Amino acid sequence: MARTPKNKQLRPLHLFICEDSKSSKYYMQGLGKAKGINIKAEEADGTSPENVLRSAKEKLKSFTDKEFVQIYCLFDKDDCDDEKFKKVISQCQKAGFVETVSIPCYEYWLLLHLKKTNQPFRDAKECCETFQSEYNRKFQTQYTVKQLKAKTDIFNDLKDNLDSAIANADSLELEEAGFPYTNMHQVIRTIFSKTK
Repeated sequence: MARTPKNKQLRPLHLFICEDSKSSKYYMQGLGKAKGINIKAEEADGTSPENVLRSAKEKLKSFTDKEFVQIYCLFDKDDCDDEKFKKVISQCQKAGFVETVSIPCYEYWLLLHLKKTNQPFRDAKECCETFQSEYNRKFQTQYTVKQLKAKTDIFNDLKDNLDSAIANADSLELEEAGFPYTNMHQVIRTIFSKTK
């Protein structure tokens, strides 16, 4: 039986609780793998911001070494009421989780890999369709939105544009109450700084 050294350093875990079962989860897992960072992404029990927060709280209970885990709640605003959304964000912060927000949806962050835009989308559907159009144009493909959301290698497709996405988000100076908005660039930059 192999013995593990007592002073073996545990790698911090960056655990993302995601509203969806595919696109954001696959992106975050790909990011972790590509950068050698201990990132896990799990689906929440339900797609509302409240369910993401509830799932994060439940997941935290399962860790004995809580100092080695940082939980991120990955929120899409989608159709959530403004006041309800702000309340969930506040509760997330109070619980010690990192709020990772995209308005109207996560695909806005993916779109910033391909295009600098602060276009005021009508809704998440329009944002997803804009991402689909830009993705298909860049890669000369004909994926549907549903197919793009199911791409397990979405980070691999976009990884060469990660620095551009961060620069695009920085230069747009997106405001938290804005439409669109994301803080993914800030969250990723913080994770990178903690793993150096």
